[in-house]
Amino acid sequence: MASGGSLDIDAVLAVLRRFSQLEGQKQPNEMHGYGTVAASKIELSYSSRSPIPLLLPAAPFKNSSPLKVLDTKNPDFAEELGLARLDHLCNELAKVYRYGAELTIVSDGPVYNDLLCIPGSDFYDYGVKLRKIAADQGFTRIRFRRLADVLGIADGDSLPKDEYIALADTCRAEMEARFLPDQAEIKEKIETHKDTNLTYQAYVKLTDEDLRWGPDLDPEIKNNKERYTEETRKIAVKMTERLLAYERALEAAFPDHVRLSIHRSTGESKIPVPLIPQLDGFGLQPWHCCVVVTAQGRYITGHFKDYQHNDNYEVIQKDGRPFLVREKNEDFNWPEHIKLHHTYGGKVIVENTLLEDMEFTTEWKVKLANLTLRFKNVEVRGFQI
Repeated sequence: MASGGSLDIDAVLAVLRRFSQLEGQKQPNEMHGYGTVAASKIELSYSSRSPIPLLLPAAPFKNSSPLKVLDTKNPDFAEELGLARLDHLCNELAKVYRYGAELTIVSDGPVYNDLLCIPGSDFYDYGVKLRKIAADQGFTRIRFRRLADVLGIADGDSLPKDEYIALADTCRAEMEARFLPDQAEIKEKIETHKDTNLTYQAYVKLTDEDLRWGPDLDPEIKNNKERYTEETRKIAVKMTERLLAYERALEAAFPDHVRLSIHRSTGESKIPVPLIPQLDGFGLQPWHCCVVVTAQGRYITGHFKDYQHNDNYEVIQKDGRPFLVREKNEDFNWPEHIKLHHTYGGKVIVENTLLEDMEFTTEWKVKLANLTLRFKNVEVRGFQI
């Protein structure tokens, strides 16, 4: 951990660049205009001997489409990887900044759930489950806040579930009343502001693909192609309007925080951080995908429909629920009492779950050697080595 000495702002920005990925990025570790803003906020934190405050609006609710995710209600390996990467970011910052870093995730579930016909209980329960993952994994640098906290309406975590869900309409109305731009500015942002347009285009695609799966969607809209198309376009615009209001609300509530984003971005107004980086692009957000573990040790973000009926892949469960998709390979086939656990950083744990330690057979040694060649890190538990 960093200690003593003066602030090395270049080292801090280098860590942020390493975890970011900019739209149109021409070289690794590039950072655009927001780097100057981030630097000033980091310097302010240093002068007050405080951790670097990071802000990330994210994790609204699990996608309702069974074509995209393994479980439309529960987090899985994708969310574990995403949270682990954010924790990793904080840990790396602590190596070059003596006061460490703290990351606040603001769940934007109630910002959008009514538009996508998602019940309030879904976004609330999803947030609770993410908090449990962070606690179980020891991600102490990650904190969670709700929309009610952002607006100063209530302490979101202190309210019972039913009261917070009932407050969602009030939160949305308050946010729009205080922070929604006028229609001319909204239109201009969508047409001319690169980041806003990127997000709007993502919303158009999202609503077209996913609105039909919303439990609360009117069947007459769902079953009429023209009405459905019209509805998705209107909702994409409305989501963008809410986004702009939400951005202003976040800036008002967290003026000193360094702003991160899980959306593709040019880096002019925030630092885009892919939660599950991919070799060929930004990667899908954990709540919109499943993670595929390949025989070569890669973690790929994809949609379940592309693997569901492919005999070369299988769904791996954890605690009785679908957790990830894995490519079939003989090196993944072990006796029932030996479990494979895939973790952040391309690590695989080979665990003997019997009470007594066991010796490796020749066959198991070959499998272990093959896994070691393919994965970045292999850990063995419950064996005599």
